[in-house]
Amino acid sequence: MIEAKGLVKKYGKFVAVDNLSMTLNVGESVVLLGANGSGKSTLMSMLALVLKPTEGEVLIDGQKGKKAKSKIAYAPQNIVLFEELTVTENLYAWSSLKGKENVERAEYLISELDMGSFKKKRVDRLSGGQRRRVNIAVAMMGNYDYLFFDEPLAGIDERGAECIEAILRKEKESGRGILLTEHNPTILLPLMDRQLKLDGGHFKES
Repeated sequence: MIEAKGLVKKYGKFVAVDNLSMTLNVGESVVLLGANGSGKSTLMSMLALVLKPTEGEVLIDGQKGKKAKSKIAYAPQNIVLFEELTVTENLYAWSSLKGKENVERAEYLISELDMGSFKKKRVDRLSGGQRRRVNIAVAMMGNYDYLFFDEPLAGIDERGAECIEAILRKEKESGRGILLTEHNPTILLPLMDRQLKLDGGHFKES
């Protein structure tokens, strides 16, 4: 279980997230809904142990630190890839950084996210939607118990959205905890067990 207690994030006098607490269980799927600037991405970054909170703490299965962080597969909204490498090379490179190159896993994700037609292309020659799919695949290279996607359908075409919906359904069925952020309702909402709405860094009544 991921447990967040009293999370606050301040940037100077601006409070991006204000005293939020929540849990995410293994096998549970939760979506954070809200407009741009509502605090969704900031909250997700803190839950993923990527961003340090000003106040509060996050426990992942009762743990903190690097070991706890490794239990989360996190695909941020900002795409971070090796631009000069191909899609396949990116998957191999990122899996190596996570511990071990996994060719079988890479081929599985290329198939599931329908990236076969552009797997040999350099990332800097891909469309925005294709880059988003690669970014998601990179996050999923490795072993994890929780899957975090920040705005996974941003810039994605209909086929890409269908692939992401299908792979999330499989991840949910496999028992992993899933956390998404969404600006607007999408085809992913029916997969979610809970919806949490944010406004001005606070949870809002549904």
